[in-house]
Amino acid sequence: MLAAILWSLNGALIKLINQRGTGPDAVTIAFYRSLIAGLFLLPFARGRYHTLRSEPGSRWKLPIRPAGLLCIVFFAVMTVLFVLANTMTKAASAIILQYTSTFWVFGLSPWLLKEKPTLRDLPVLLLAMIGIGVIFVGGARTDLAGLAVALASGVFYALLTMMIRLLRDSDSAAITVMNNLGSAVLILPAMLLMGQFMVSGRVALLLVIMGVVQFGIPYYLYSLGLVRVPAYQVALITMVEPVLVPVWTYLAVGETPPSATIIGGAIILAALLLLIVGRRSRLSAPFRRWGGHVQSEPRP
Repeated sequence: MLAAILWSLNGALIKLINQRGTGPDAVTIAFYRSLIAGLFLLPFARGRYHTLRSEPGSRWKLPIRPAGLLCIVFFAVMTVLFVLANTMTKAASAIILQYTSTFWVFGLSPWLLKEKPTLRDLPVLLLAMIGIGVIFVGGARTDLAGLAVALASGVFYALLTMMIRLLRDSDSAAITVMNNLGSAVLILPAMLLMGQFMVSGRVALLLVIMGVVQFGIPYYLYSLGLVRVPAYQVALITMVEPVLVPVWTYLAVGETPPSATIIGGAIILAALLLLIVGRRSRLSAPFRRWGGHVQSEPRP
């Protein structure tokens, strides 16, 4: 949930960077955001590696395997597509279409992760998707290209989520640094060809805030969450992001969300509340069964 709240600052920061009409292009923003986030988190990852290495018989759990390499590619493509969508259309429209990723996660999790959504989760998904549909139909008025780019970012967001879940036995900090620095390397050639290497002091400050607060920290939290929570539940919880994006964008640059966004956001929050209450009741059932007393496990 905290990762989603910090992520929701993305639209406002991208709009602020391009507010004066002289900001860098999407590729440049994506490159610097990934690079700054990776460098910021690198000391945390190195500290974890040192601890693992110093223990007898331990080894680094670096995610250098097919899922890890795919993670970098999906992360890079998703980053560029989402930033590009924000420069082509309203922030609310971009984030809403990115969250069609939930459909892909629910559909592909049984195949890729062997994690099947329960019947109790499906009504929550349906309610949340109705909320997104209300926002899209009522407020997204843009060209076909912008919608297509935002929709594609949702596909790669879903693939990224499932790859991180596959890497849940690896160090979360290592995954986050690998994704950010790896995507920066992949984006660098395109940035040198089409982007602009030099930026103003104002833009540089906003890029640092974006890289650290909006990108680096929340992706680390996201990786930690995916160690413990199934991917399809994560996809539901993080849908608080499209609710908050138009709020921060309005406060930052005065981009007014339509009434449909407010209505749809309320529906999404209701779905999140149902998910949290349902999970809490299921987790607390064994506790109630034993009369409120925790039963210790027998020792071997």
